[in-house]
Amino acid sequence: MKISILLEELINIAQISKTDFAIGLNMTPSGLSKILTGRRLPLFREKRAFCKQAANYFAETIYCLGCYSKFANLFPVIYDFSSKYELEMYLAYAIEYAFDKDLSIENDMNLDYPDREICFLGKKTILNMFCIIISDSIMNDINIPLEFYSTLPLFNKLYSDIFRRIKIINSKKQKNIIFSHFFDMSSLETSYDEYDIEFLLTIVKAQLYADLNLWKITKEIDSIFLLLKGQFLLLFSTQLDGSPLMTLIIHKSYLTVFFNSLMKKDAIKISYNRSEATAALEANPSLIDKLTNRNINAVYNFISIGYLIKKKDLESVESKESIKNSILKLFNDILIKETTFFVTIDAMMAIYATGKAIVPLIGTVDIAPDELISYLKRFETYINEKSKDKIRIVNSELPKVAVLCSSGLSLIYLIDHQYGSEKIHYFETDMINNILNSEVAESTKSILDFSPDLWSTYIDALSKNKIS
Repeated sequence: MKISILLEELINIAQISKTDFAIGLNMTPSGLSKILTGRRLPLFREKRAFCKQAANYFAETIYCLGCYSKFANLFPVIYDFSSKYELEMYLAYAIEYAFDKDLSIENDMNLDYPDREICFLGKKTILNMFCIIISDSIMNDINIPLEFYSTLPLFNKLYSDIFRRIKIINSKKQKNIIFSHFFDMSSLETSYDEYDIEFLLTIVKAQLYADLNLWKITKEIDSIFLLLKGQFLLLFSTQLDGSPLMTLIIHKSYLTVFFNSLMKKDAIKISYNRSEATAALEANPSLIDKLTNRNINAVYNFISIGYLIKKKDLESVESKESIKNSILKLFNDILIKETTFFVTIDAMMAIYATGKAIVPLIGTVDIAPDELISYLKRFETYINEKSKDKIRIVNSELPKVAVLCSSGLSLIYLIDHQYGSEKIHYFETDMINNILNSEVAESTKSILDFSPDLWSTYIDALSKNKIS
């Protein structure tokens, strides 16, 4: 982003006049006007002072709790500033970054093939520049498809002060952003103690803003990086004293070499969208049988999956009969076998509130308001003396996913708010089941024992529209 555009946007966010801003920087209004119109840059010898003064002025005016949300049109990738000083430092880095890019262009420097790279040392500097560099690439041209490739240690304690603070605040999902993340399953399991429910939350949040694809590698990739294909490479390393270092590489030739080397790595994609998953089922219909024969230990339902859907409900839904039969068989096996069934109150209420039951790989089934109660009463067929142990109602806020777990396997299912985009992530590990078990165990007060009387009371309250 050009410094003229950045300053103009910051002036608008701060809701100040250009004259007041010029006076605050000890400039003439005409001098500022030349910068804002792109006719000249601040003097190079005054760069540091200009960036610092401008950042200080804007921070004084803009800072408040949650003010990061004001920058959505400038920095879609950002973090929540804990102090005015943090905001000031961030804006100083952003203004200087824009200044340096404009200066390079003005001096006819070849930005695609620079003769040196740039390094950033320390957690705060990396946090600031990570957000600024990625935001700049996203905002340069939102119509250009962006392909990210990553081995970022999102849950590593060394980087927790960096990656766990980052927020994505662009209100519109970037459908043209593909994010491919590579990881080693054995390393993931070895560092299990570093993971909690944040693991699922991160997957859910990433899917909101990009097409997330996870890749399992058979041999760990030594390099920690974030690559935006054709634009930049961020390399991470740790110094002797434990300080993190981030190196920015934009040399186009090296980016190509790096990408080609990455594509030669043995990696298995474990993420499937609807078309990919249905194609796999059509090619191998026995996949559902193999799944149910593994004995599904638990299903965690934090969204409104339509387990009670019957074949007649799908007659008007456009999907192949083989797919419909496969999903219905999976649903039936989960309900009749000894699978522990966790469901949040929010997920139960959503079906009644929206009239939509989610059927993976098929879409949603709309249930008419006058048929909702009869639909929910189908559950009574599966209620018996063992229901207390089989069905657990969770009264807490959890990531909006459905997770199916058997020994050595977890399937994570997500669907967007418009019920159009689906993704299934296939993990051959017990780690996710263990995370969810721990989360449930730590929230015992939020677990309600299921009983026929409780279900009857719930249905009765729904029928009278007295649910609170």
